[in-house]
Amino acid sequence: MFGIIKKGIALAALALAAGGVSAKEGALHGFTVADKDFTLPVPEGYCLPSGATVAVADMVASLDSLNLTHATLDRCGSFGVDYIHVKSPRQAQIIPLPRAAFLPLMAKTLEGEMGKRLMDEAMKKAGRDIAEGTDNAVTIDRNAPRFDGHDDVCAYGIVSGKVQSEAGVVCMTLLAERFMTVNAYAHADSGTTEAQLKARARAVALTIAEAR
Repeated sequence: MFGIIKKGIALAALALAAGGVSAKEGALHGFTVADKDFTLPVPEGYCLPSGATVAVADMVASLDSLNLTHATLDRCGSFGVDYIHVKSPRQAQIIPLPRAAFLPLMAKTLEGEMGKRLMDEAMKKAGRDIAEGTDNAVTIDRNAPRFDGHDDVCAYGIVSGKVQSEAGVVCMTLLAERFMTVNAYAHADSGTTEAQLKARARAVALTIAEAR
């Protein structure tokens, strides 16, 4: 579900050697979830990978065996420091509910013991994927994910760990009967709060639309 992809020193060095990203804020990025096309305007201050960083972003995305990564958005001029991922499950299923009905159900599940087990298992799976995909060069020293409520757009999960001392917020949402997540991350020493990460993830989720 969460598909947390953390990057270690080796990947950060590779990104720097690749020369960063090019500013593309305002561009319209397209992606597909379960045969439905969507668009996402690149948020102000963020950029899509370009040039050599495309390969780095693809490498990071490939470590997530549970989810497809549809968009990688980094703060312009950086890579893997302040970033947003848009994801959906690799085994995507159509959920025939409006978002207003889906989110309370998701919240109720995540609040219970089954939801806690699902989040913990997903985190453990992500850790195994990353360790195996990097020949154990990168590992996750994680805290257990915790549910952090829901609003009219997202059900939220909070994740933190010691890989690059990152904090993350996962917005789980539904659009056109497709489940997807918007994951916002920042280094813990950046001063970015969980409330700010939640606001970022929610704002991006609100801009995703069905392609016309």
